[in-house]
Amino acid sequence: MLNLEGDSVEYEAMLVQYKDAVDKSSIFSKTDVSGTITYVNDKFCEVTEYSREELLGHTHAIIKDPTVSKSVFKEIWKTITAGNIWNGVLKNIKKGGGFYYVNSTIYPIKDSDGKILEYISIRQDITELIKSQQLLEIYSTDTLTHLPNRKKLNERLKSNEDELMAILLDIKDFIVINDLYGENIADLVLVEIAKRLNTYIKNESVILYKLDADRYLILVDDASLFSKYESLIEFTLLSEDNFIINDIVVTFNISMATGSTELLSKTSLALKEAKKTKSRYFPYNDSINTKEVHKLNLKRFNDFKDALINDRIEPFFQPIVDANTEEVVKYESLARIRDADGNIIAVSDFLSIAEKSSFFENFTRQIIQKIFAISKASNKELTINLTYENINSEKLLNYIENRLKMHKGPAITFELLESEEISDYSVLENFSSMVKKYGSLIAIDDFGTGYSNFTHLSRFKADFVKIDGSIISKIEEDENSRLIVSILVEYAKRNNIKVIAEYVSSPEIAKMVRDLGVDLLQGYHYGKAESAAFYNLTS
Repeated sequence: MLNLEGDSVEYEAMLVQYKDAVDKSSIFSKTDVSGTITYVNDKFCEVTEYSREELLGHTHAIIKDPTVSKSVFKEIWKTITAGNIWNGVLKNIKKGGGFYYVNSTIYPIKDSDGKILEYISIRQDITELIKSQQLLEIYSTDTLTHLPNRKKLNERLKSNEDELMAILLDIKDFIVINDLYGENIADLVLVEIAKRLNTYIKNESVILYKLDADRYLILVDDASLFSKYESLIEFTLLSEDNFIINDIVVTFNISMATGSTELLSKTSLALKEAKKTKSRYFPYNDSINTKEVHKLNLKRFNDFKDALINDRIEPFFQPIVDANTEEVVKYESLARIRDADGNIIAVSDFLSIAEKSSFFENFTRQIIQKIFAISKASNKELTINLTYENINSEKLLNYIENRLKMHKGPAITFELLESEEISDYSVLENFSSMVKKYGSLIAIDDFGTGYSNFTHLSRFKADFVKIDGSIISKIEEDENSRLIVSILVEYAKRNNIKVIAEYVSSPEIAKMVRDLGVDLLQGYHYGKAESAAFYNLTS
């Protein structure tokens, strides 16, 4: 028993008041050192719905919720038997089957020698608090993906004073997926997208939200991570169509904004501009409004036209190597613009504008002419990227055929690029048949997107298939990526098609795809896109 000093009437009266205060405000119990209940107060009986007689002589297991992990109770006993105080929240079961939550504190009571005599537990009923938090969580969580929703995001932004980055992702043509495959499949796609996006978020300062039916938002609240997530947009979410779910290709329009206020409105405005300008990505800039966007696009168009007129369109080249020998076997040609100051600009910055202009075919002819000339002069195998729009033009097809008739250099490989505009697959088949008459080869680029699927590989008489770069970039940590590559390699070998892996950025990735049976490798590990002179391709 407790060895309480002092025996004055006043002191005893104070103890009675303390006990009365605890009894009326807390759920109180005592056990012996083995955990058998020796005392419970009225509030304990009231909350648990057990009588005092039903509780005394039993352990607290009588009210234990079976869904609570056994490790929790092991930790409690480990703490209190060591003479320490344990505090935490527990879920318990009432006699009638209902449940309640308590904030519980368990005190070991010791004698003057430190020996534990008994344990007392003081608990506060916090059931209503927990339920209100759970209800708030329900209202703040997307029921399908279980991600925090717009309400949760608004709460976060409302209390913000710091510099944040917001990345808004809008699924392109989600209504088509819903109409074509039905709501159940569309829902599965949304859940899978959430899972895949979460694989890129490995910092507690970054949170993924689900907004509306077909939008997600990544919020970064650590400025030191901004550049990392800009790279994520460029090299993963944007550069490649890397969300292939049940053979459904999912692509995004993406906008980004930084700042401490109005992030949602900024990303929404930027997304609208992305769609207007047919850009897959648009970063918000306070100095750019709708009028400024049109001015910028006009400037880009004029720069493109000026480069075309003044012969400042030129091909750059990236090596493609044999997976086993690592010797260069060919080069992919990539169009670049050299501006008036001599700066090199990727055509991707102008492509969406150029494709809608009457100059686009002239641009394609100019780059093709230069690639043919470099191929002949260097005696190297080169590739030419073409879109569906290119090979759907009778004039351009005649131009290509005339060039092939005159070409005396090594075989040219034509890479057919994915496009949303494909409406007639016979156009692709006819083009393939035509160029093969002159010894040219066909590669299907970005395999797994658009028309690039197993069914059509043989129809196009493809000689090569390029695996979508986003699959290769994740191959070290993603088992599904490895599975996709192994399946493709197996199919390709049966059909005498060589497999090219893009985005090979390290020796580790090179070894992994080589072991999976890939034939050719391309990526920064073997060289970036550089001028013809850099790779000694000029005469």
